[in-house]
Amino acid sequence: ILADPRTTITDKALTVMYHNMRQQIFWDGNKRTATLSANKIMIDGGAGLINVPLDKWDQWNELIANYYRTNDMAKIKRWTYDNGIQGLQIRANLALKLVKDKTSKRIQKQLKDFADQNPETKPKNNPENKNDRPSY
Repeated sequence: ILADPRTTITDKALTVMYHNMRQQIFWDGNKRTATLSANKIMIDGGAGLINVPLDKWDQWNELIANYYRTNDMAKIKRWTYDNGIQGLQIRANLALKLVKDKTSKRIQKQLKDFADQNPETKPKNNPENKNDRPSY
């Protein structure tokens, strides 16, 4: 499961988590241990955290019981992805900021290069004009 390059980090983590929950590997603490293992995969892959909100536990437990009976984890994986993954928005915001910063630096460099190569278009400072921008 973990070695398949075609599978996303989140899908790997959810598959491992629900598989380990259903296998009842330990006498007690199977859900906690499975969730901890899955979150290790999520953190290592930069994919957020699995954390089902308390107000959705009734729904989640019904889905888990259904998965235990059928061994079909598609429905519970989709539900968990939609309701129990946190941290993706923070990651998306950081990625967007990085893109904006790179774009801003690239545009500033292009403007400076243009001004250096075209001195006739260089703006002149006019201390009497408060809206005048400084020269490059």
